[in-house]
Amino acid sequence: MNVREAHFRRMLDRGGQAFAEVEVLTDHQRDAQMLAYFREGQNGTYSLVRIISNDANYEVDWFDNSLHSAFEDVMKPMFSTPDHLAANDRDEFATQILEFAGVREALERNFTR
Repeated sequence: MNVREAHFRRMLDRGGQAFAEVEVLTDHQRDAQMLAYFREGQNGTYSLVRIISNDANYEVDWFDNSLHSAFEDVMKPMFSTPDHLAANDRDEFATQILEFAGVREALERNFTR
């Protein structure tokens, strides 16, 4: 799966921990639009901790629609492989996102050091 576009969206606070939300467009046939969540690591690194597929249809998803799951956590199914390369695949995907123009810089600006 390749990243076609990535844009920093916002910072979130969950339980006192800061996360950066990045909107990602990919060439993945089923889950082309995703939200990736990064946490700040040591020495200026960023860890990809969650990926949510963004299948929102704003004509029907503006209310609590139990018939359609617009946002689904796809981190585990995307990177669960029998050859145990899941961590490598996740790191490669994270690198593609962070190397997209302006994303790493936005994370550096928004995470407090």
